[in-house]
Amino acid sequence: MKQAYADGKTITVDDGVLTVEQHADEGISVGGIKMNTDFPWFVDAFFVLVLVALVYIGKKFIDRKFEKNNA
Repeated sequence: MKQAYADGKTITVDDGVLTVEQHADEGISVGGIKMNTDFPWFVDAFFVLVLVALVYIGKKFIDRKFEKNNA
């Protein structure tokens, strides 16, 4: 069950000039690409690692194809 979170909270104390701001979690950002799946940050990070692994495996596959064609 998902919990409802407020978009942000602000606490201001005038005499001591104390301001505390809390903003909602917006997921992770890698290379200017933001990813928000409404899961905790470590699940988002896992998705990014899986995507990087797929790109790496795809690159290795393509490199082997070109190596066979040039040999």
